[in-house]
Amino acid sequence: MNTLKQQQLKIGIVLNTAWNIYNFRLGLVNAFLAAGHQVYAIAPVDDFVSEIEATGCTFIPVHHLSRKGMNPIQDLRFGYELYKIYQSKDLDVVLHYTIKPNIYGCLAAGRAKVKSISTVTGLGYSFLKEGLVNKIANRLYQMAFKSGTRIAFQNRDDKKLFEDLSLCPASKTTLIKGSGINTTHFKPMPKKKTYEKLIYLFVGRLLYDKGVTELFEAAQQFKKQCPETEIWVVGAIDDGNPSAVAKAEVEAQEANGTIRYWGVSKDVRSIMQEADVVVLPSYREGLPRVMLESLAMGKPIITTDTAGCRETIRDTKNGFIVPVKDAAALANAMFRMYQLSDEARQEMGRFGREMALQEFDEQAIIKRYFEEIAAMF
Repeated sequence: MNTLKQQQLKIGIVLNTAWNIYNFRLGLVNAFLAAGHQVYAIAPVDDFVSEIEATGCTFIPVHHLSRKGMNPIQDLRFGYELYKIYQSKDLDVVLHYTIKPNIYGCLAAGRAKVKSISTVTGLGYSFLKEGLVNKIANRLYQMAFKSGTRIAFQNRDDKKLFEDLSLCPASKTTLIKGSGINTTHFKPMPKKKTYEKLIYLFVGRLLYDKGVTELFEAAQQFKKQCPETEIWVVGAIDDGNPSAVAKAEVEAQEANGTIRYWGVSKDVRSIMQEADVVVLPSYREGLPRVMLESLAMGKPIITTDTAGCRETIRDTKNGFIVPVKDAAALANAMFRMYQLSDEARQEMGRFGREMALQEFDEQAIIKRYFEEIAAMF
């Protein structure tokens, strides 16, 4: 980090929402500012712009990013918009996150002759479904990552996949374990309320790719055995996403008593604080934020044996690992967790907290970005 402090740089950070910058990259923004760099937060406008600007960085709105659309003209406009921003602000390096900023930001940075780090935070719908969309996405990644200076992956599986598919030269790739977690903010906290029931918590967008179907099926099986439990679900119903679970399905599961749906929460900590176990049966992740939050807060977890998720679990030490798309195995893991004593679950939580401190603390992740940027100059 000292090498990078010796020169002041103009650094851009590009994401698909300002909310995303505020929730996942604000620590990095503040670290760059503290080191004397100029920081430009680049994203579509939403309710979090003022909070981002309060750090002292400059917010630059983009107008042509369509997160879910597949209009190539619109996407090219977004890429050209980024190119003009990189040129006009004379940026030294740009950090890209999420799919479209990674692809079109990389192309823009290459054209503007600006150094860049593109971080693959997850592969998304286009990678999980075979077909034309998958082929187009692969080709776009291949073209874009030729222009990128460095390509960071959050887990080894994604890194290897991109290298094996020749989407990215191995010489450009690096591993940075997620966005990191503020282990001072996310920490073990006593429950505010006394619940007689054991509480299992799912946090995430309500997508089939997150294993929500398996969660509902497992919850139905599990609650027949253990009716004195609750399964809480927190997250947005992402209507525009092709993998979205229908609102009617969520409402039906709540109506029959399978789940308790909390909607979207601005303060996940306050809900996670009350939970006993956190569950994420996802099909594939970059490095799931909710798992890092769970570890930091000392919660035992149940998650799937897949890219990203497996990075966060040591089976039987801080939770249980289950196969992907296996509702019966998930229900069984929930039952095994139920059979444990409070003390045994708390011991799992303590193990997870130690993992968060040793492997995923935000400061360690920030240090990695400083190292990668310093190596470019």
